Amino acid sequence: MPTLKGAFINLGAGILGALPSIVVFQFNPDRVTRTPTLVWPPPRDDGAGNNEAQKQPEPSESMSFTLRIDATDQLAKSNPLAIASGILPTLSALELLMVPKSSLTLDLFSLAGGGGAHQHPPQKLDTVLFFWGPFRLFPVVITSLSITETEYSPQLVPTRAEVSVSLEMLTPSLLSKDATVALGAYKYSQGVKEVMAALNLANAVDFGVSASASLPF
Repeated sequence: MPTLKGAFINLGAGILGALPSIVVFQFNPDRVTRTPTLVWPPPRDDGAGNNEAQKQPEPSESMSFTLRIDATDQLAKSNPLAIASGILPTLSALELLMVPKSSLTLDLFSLAGGGGAHQHPPQKLDTVLFFWGPFRLFPVVITSLSITETEYSPQLVPTRAEVSVSLEMLTPSLLSKDATVALGAYKYSQGVKEVMAALNLANAVDFGVSASASLPF
């Protein structure tokens, strides 16, 4: 069975027009650090302090990991793209995940002869999906990238790098109502989590704990 690769999927129209931008991980990270966090209770509608702590909106979650990008194999095979640009295509695709579409300097609409005054919408980051296996598909925003380039070609094109990625999962309260794909991805992943939590009862039985056992309080 082939090993699945993690990926970022940019749902917005990037420099390729209506096509999504997909960044498949060349090597899956060895570890992913996940930090679920409760959101501070929002203020009451009447302004009388905060709501009860139990009345939480959806919990947030931050994640971080390190990606390794290496053009060595492609260079050994005399891949023309790797020879000309090394790993710059992958690095550029990752960096553009943090750039609003309307900030891109390359306007393919104009180049295609769209004509007339083309009004860009207000700057807004496109929704990015983080694919991490069949049970995890999260709408996220990439909060930071730390890129360490470790090897270059004679033309100073980077051919090897490590990229530390930090991202924040977007909950329904942070998504627009028309973000149907992102909302669906969030609900799917949360639904899988609830199913897995229910399956944990089977582990409890294996550990010799009965669901009907009396609790010590």
